[in-house]
Amino acid sequence: MSFAKTLGLRYLRSKEGSAFISLISGFSVAGVALGVCTLIVVLSVMDGFETVLKNRLAKGEFHILVTASDKAEDQYFAEDDARIADIYNLSSNVLTVSPVLKTEAIIRTKDRVSGVSVRGVKEAQLNAIAGLLVEASDDSGEEQVISKAGLWLGKELAYQLNILPGDKVQLISPTETEGPLESIPRLRHFVVEGIFETGLPEKDLQVAYIPIEAMREFLRKPGKINQIELKTNSFEGSIPIAARMRFSFGENYRIRDWKELNAHLFASLRLERIAMFLILSMIVIVASFNIITSLNMLVLEKRKDIAILKAMGATSKQVGRIFLVQGAIIGNIGTILGAIVGLTICYLLKTSKVIELPDIFFDRSLPVEISPIYVLGIVVTAVLIVMIAAWFPARAAARVSPLEGFRES
Repeated sequence: MSFAKTLGLRYLRSKEGSAFISLISGFSVAGVALGVCTLIVVLSVMDGFETVLKNRLAKGEFHILVTASDKAEDQYFAEDDARIADIYNLSSNVLTVSPVLKTEAIIRTKDRVSGVSVRGVKEAQLNAIAGLLVEASDDSGEEQVISKAGLWLGKELAYQLNILPGDKVQLISPTETEGPLESIPRLRHFVVEGIFETGLPEKDLQVAYIPIEAMREFLRKPGKINQIELKTNSFEGSIPIAARMRFSFGENYRIRDWKELNAHLFASLRLERIAMFLILSMIVIVASFNIITSLNMLVLEKRKDIAILKAMGATSKQVGRIFLVQGAIIGNIGTILGAIVGLTICYLLKTSKVIELPDIFFDRSLPVEISPIYVLGIVVTAVLIVMIAAWFPARAAARVSPLEGFRES
């Protein structure tokens, strides 16, 4: 063991005259451990929520959305089978390409009204949605098929409007049509033939499906669509596919991948994570003040010893290293304890339902995702903060001259 390590460990041991200093050092270890533990638990929970959110988005209907750009003269464009075939040829990772005609509308029952996003989709997409139906007007057990006058509603919206399968509703489009006297809103009656549940309450509250031909008649847009939705076999793999599509489609189309569609959401999560990291790092910084205090007090107590060491030939660098070793020991012990406790808490939260979330969350258990990169970053940051704090007392010890040490003693 080196000269600095030997003396550093000896000075940390509690003696009758330095028990108070040892007590402050113990509080420093506890403070560092608390800061590291809190950082690991909080960031792991936040990472867990982000992972759950990404998984839910990945289970959605599309990963890439194609719409007309702002430069295009019309937001509606013709359904082009050749264009759809070209999209499939872009990559083998493309699973589905779904032409959609979508509009915002008002849905009205006898005594209730709500806004809804009505999506006119083709039969293949309707067949996929049929597997999500929880109630249907036809309970024969056969595969559900929606009629031209039929409509499928999300479970949350049906509950809000107090609708059951077989009830009639009225759709009112804000797009006006010319009447005998003046422009009037477009409206049409539909029969609720099914109620679906996707597992995303916000979607079940806002979306309704009808056949695309019925939507074209409703909006009077024969052969038209206003978006193309792509689903890929990889959430992250959709980003390079979207980049290729931007190159091939031209400026009349706007292609957005899942990251761009949810840019504000993920930017908010990233900003929140950074803010929490900085705020909780203050716990370690406060603990480092205790380290500065305890080491400064130890330097004052050991001035005579420092003077003797220098008189015997020890260099200022060696003397300073003694107190850096003490700071490193305090920091490492606190960091290791904090990491062990933090990872243990994360493991317990992940494996057992210690904390249950409110009913508004689809998954009632608290999501926890332990990221080795985050844990390593927290450990490195804590050690750096402690070493910077220990540097100031070490510098003060290194600057003590033998003459001053003997005179004050």
